[in-house]
Amino acid sequence: MRLIGLLLALLAVGWLVMTQLKNTPTPSLDAENGAGTAVQAPRNAEELKAFEDQVNRLSDQQNAKTREALEQIQ
Repeated sequence: MRLIGLLLALLAVGWLVMTQLKNTPTPSLDAENGAGTAVQAPRNAEELKAFEDQVNRLSDQQNAKTREALEQIQ
């Protein structure tokens, strides 16, 4: 009887895991930069340098906002 209960519990857990995996949204690769345009992940090697520059600009903007917020707190 314990084995049947264990089997039913494993089936329930498996079913819950499968439903959660099916409902997981795919992550978005786009982010918005300061100008309101979308930053897209590079699709080839030539776009990599431009992508690095965009990511660095986004990082610098976020760091400046964080620094500003910390200064206002102090």
